[in-house]
Amino acid sequence: MNWEEEIQYLAARARTEEPPRVDVTYRVLSILSAGRCEPITMPERLWMWLAAGSAALATPAAIIAGFVYRSSAGPLREIVDSILWAM
Repeated sequence: MNWEEEIQYLAARARTEEPPRVDVTYRVLSILSAGRCEPITMPERLWMWLAAGSAALATPAAIIAGFVYRSSAGPLREIVDSILWAM
């Protein structure tokens, strides 16, 4: 039996096998419906406030950066055009 026939034989044999039936939904749903939640620890609370503060500062910073870019794009375009003309 050459290599190709062996692969075909193994593929045919694998097609006849049935996967085992595993159902974990009842366990997952029982955990979710139990309503057991762990209290948030102090370090987790600190990280959540830090993330919220970072997001609150990042939004206006991005808006200001957009305005600054638009106002400075005109002179930069003139510089680039003059350099390209020289080349």
